[in-house]
Amino acid sequence: MNRRLIRRTAAMGLAGALALGLAACGGPTGGASTGDGRELTYWSMWKEGEPQQKALSAAIEDFTAETGIEVDVQWQGRDVLKKLQPTLHGVPAADLVDRSLPQVKSMMVSTGTAADLTGVLKEPIPGEPGRTVGDVVPAKYLELGRAEGKQVVLPYAIVANGLWYDGASFPGLREKPPKDWDAFRATLAAEKKAGRAPLALDADIPDYGAYWYSNFVVGAMGPGSLHEAAADRTGTVWKQPGYVRAAERVAALAEDGYFADGYDASKFPAIQQKWATGKAGFLLMGSWIAGETKPYAASGFDFRMLPFPTDGAPGAGTPVEAATFGWVVPAKARQSEAARRFIAFLYGKKQMQAYADQAQGIVAREDIETAPAMADVARALKEGTPYPTFDGVDMDFAEWWTKTFHPLSTKLVTGKISAADFSEQLAAQSADFWKRAG
Repeated sequence: MNRRLIRRTAAMGLAGALALGLAACGGPTGGASTGDGRELTYWSMWKEGEPQQKALSAAIEDFTAETGIEVDVQWQGRDVLKKLQPTLHGVPAADLVDRSLPQVKSMMVSTGTAADLTGVLKEPIPGEPGRTVGDVVPAKYLELGRAEGKQVVLPYAIVANGLWYDGASFPGLREKPPKDWDAFRATLAAEKKAGRAPLALDADIPDYGAYWYSNFVVGAMGPGSLHEAAADRTGTVWKQPGYVRAAERVAALAEDGYFADGYDASKFPAIQQKWATGKAGFLLMGSWIAGETKPYAASGFDFRMLPFPTDGAPGAGTPVEAATFGWVVPAKARQSEAARRFIAFLYGKKQMQAYADQAQGIVAREDIETAPAMADVARALKEGTPYPTFDGVDMDFAEWWTKTFHPLSTKLVTGKISAADFSEQLAAQSADFWKRAG
């Protein structure tokens, strides 16, 4: 386990005044804090050496220098909540963690160990008079961190899914994007006619294949539609026309040969690498893809993204599949006051800009300049309607998602099952799953 203790010395007068101020504020939910407000322990989902870690490390140093609050930070990696979980019902091993909502909901909300951070939205941002956390974080991003009516995650970084392509290979697409699915499918047909593979997909990653059906459903019927079907214990919703039509579209992509050769038998990241080297046109993926493929992308690759085409009019309100990484405070954190001050500091424009620059991603403030590769993502998120990845289905119905949906979805996207059979089997197997589940 990597461990780094960042300490800075500040004037005793400043530290004392700050401690008194913290004692008067109460915890994230208004309760009293048992700590002295002069230190906190932060366990991070990032690992030492990652761009996000470097950005946060620099911000921590600035925070300690300005406030006198010492931060014991441990770069735990993606299993941070699993490591923290055994301590949550006593004195938590960390006062602050960061992760995305699905993991927080599964491991903390379900056990009542995540604090409601709604009160932190009123916290003033240092150096920005009159501005609070709630003033700078759009409500649509806050929604991506809510569960059971509580703000359990305060988002600081946003990732969005869309159709990624090389702007140099499609020079007019950004100015004149396909207005609907039929128009985009015409673009795919033209690519195939020209002898190029229209789509890239590593189908051995079940979630990557599932992006297609999920986006077709939500793109046609709106956010909440996939979740509604998954919640139906009879399974009959899957046979309704809109869901069957989504299956037909996925099946058509496979039948028409739009996916790159070998996609149904490849091992990740083989096809993704083909895409980055110009051997496939479009890749349906999250916005991390620009950083992930940059080391081996073709020279001059211009990372661009199209929001997934919908059946409705493009523009305002277009659904954009998204997720957030954000701050989480355990309900019994001893240093909750120091944690909330730290959170407010990190929402400062200077800190958010530094994070965006280092991580080359999208942050939860819309007044931050984005990297060129993230320009389309930022625009899509600002103009569209972000909704949880897979419409929240993988989060709320995790076992059904992996045991029932994944196998059928993979068969559908690889052309091993027809749209009609997919819909029938999904309905029947879902009903059986929920009957066994009780």
